[in-house]
Amino acid sequence: MRQLFFLLGAGLSLQAAAAAPIPACRLDDSPKPIVLDTITRSAAAYRTLGKALPFDAVAVNPSGPTPERTLAVFIVKDANEGNTTPQACARAAARKDAPLDSLSVLGGCVVVDPLQIRCSADAVRLFADVRAAGRPAGPGLPYILAHELGHVRQQSVGDYSGRTESIDLKQARASKLKALQDACDPVSTRRESEADALALEVLLHALPKPPYREPALSEQGSLYWNIDRLALATAAWQQNSLEQEFMSRPAVHDAFQPGELPTPQRKIEANAKRFVCDVLGKSKGRISYPGKSVSHPPLEQRLRRIAEALEPAAKRLPATGGSREFAAVSRLQGDLSPIFTHIYRETGAYMEAIQARICTVVNAPQAPDCE
Repeated sequence: MRQLFFLLGAGLSLQAAAAAPIPACRLDDSPKPIVLDTITRSAAAYRTLGKALPFDAVAVNPSGPTPERTLAVFIVKDANEGNTTPQACARAAARKDAPLDSLSVLGGCVVVDPLQIRCSADAVRLFADVRAAGRPAGPGLPYILAHELGHVRQQSVGDYSGRTESIDLKQARASKLKALQDACDPVSTRRESEADALALEVLLHALPKPPYREPALSEQGSLYWNIDRLALATAAWQQNSLEQEFMSRPAVHDAFQPGELPTPQRKIEANAKRFVCDVLGKSKGRISYPGKSVSHPPLEQRLRRIAEALEPAAKRLPATGGSREFAAVSRLQGDLSPIFTHIYRETGAYMEAIQARICTVVNAPQAPDCE
C-alpha cells in the first residue's frame, strides 16, 4: 500500500486507484457536522484571503451525485483487506495486525479527483480533538482540510502521511550509493509545499479569532496553545497512521537525532558523514532514515513551518488577559509554549540541514573519507 505514495511522486493520478465509489456502509456520519463546519470555515478563509476555489458548495458524505461546482468530502471507515463483504462493507472493526483495503484512506485526507476529498474517519477524530461539547475542531482539522483545499485549488492530489526508507547493507557499495543519490532527487515538492503554505495562511487568519481563540488564555497564549495542539495532533497522526498501515516504523540512524538545538554546523557535517560511511561501509543488517519529501512535507519540516508561520504572529499578540480562574495555568503555558515552539522549529531545521549535507556528500565527485 505504501506504493500509492510513490505513484504521487511519479506524477501519476490516484483517480484509478482510489476513486472507486464508496458504499454507504463505509461512510461515518458521526463527524459529519464538525467536518462540514471546519471545511466551510476554511473555504471562507481562502476567499477572504483572495484565494479563489473552484466550488461554491460543500457536501459531506453525499448519498448520490453532487451538483456542479460542489466539493464532495467523504469520511471513510477503515476495513481490513479480505474482511469485507462483496459490497465492500466491513465484516468487523479494522484490526491492527492486518493490511487495510483499497477504500481505506492511508494518508489522513487526500484529494482523489478535482472536487473530491476523502478522509480517514480515525484521522478526523484525532485531528478534530474536540475538548468539550459545542466547541469547534482543534487546529489540526482546519490545518489538514485547508491543506487539501490547497490541492483542490491546484487541481492536484496529495496526502498527509510520512515515510521511512531502509537500505539493505548486504548490497554492493555502488548500489547503496545510488540509493542514497536517488533519495536526494525527489520528483517535485513544489505543489505540496504550496498547499502547506496556503493552509498556514488560513491558520494565521483563523486561529487568533473565535471560535478557535481559547478564552481561558491570553491572545498570545491561545495562539501558542494552538501551535502545541497542532504539534501533538501531527505527531499522534504519524504514529497512528503507521499503525494503521500495520508497519512498524524502524528506528532511524542516530545521526538524525540532533542532540542539541540549534545544532552546530560541524556536528551536522560529522553526523552526515557518519551516516553515509555506515551505509557504504557496513555489510550486515539494514539502516533506516527519514525519506526526503516526495509528495508530502515530513513531520519535522511540517512542524518547522507551523512554528515559523505562527510564532511571529503569537509574539505580536497581547500576553495579558484570559480567565483569572486559570491565571496560573496561563502563566505556565506562556512560559513553556515558546520553548516547545523553539524545539519544533530547530528540529525541523536540523533535519533539513542534515539531509542537505548528506546529499552534498553522496553527490560529490569523490567518495567520503571514512577512515
